[in-house]
Amino acid sequence: MLTVFIEYKLDTEKRSHALQLLASMAERMEALGAHQYRLMEGLDQPGLFVETFEVETVQIYEDIKTNRLADQDFCDCISGGAAKLHVWAFRPVELG
Repeated sequence: MLTVFIEYKLDTEKRSHALQLLASMAERMEALGAHQYRLMEGLDQPGLFVETFEVETVQIYEDIKTNRLADQDFCDCISGGAAKLHVWAFRPVELG
């Protein structure tokens, strides 16, 4: 299982539109294979958002990453556009 984080800062003027798009994001991500989707906004940095969820394979992660970076309507709401939509996957580390 991989944990995925998507991080971005919304353009203040496009916040309302972005939130409308995000209203259906959990369902969209689940349709692509994500589990336990969560959306959070920075307490100390309003407008900074992090989405987190789990996926079962690297292929699902790569498909979701490609899908999100190609979502021009949403990326237009991000300060700096798609180049500032950061998508990272992490895998568990075995200790000891």
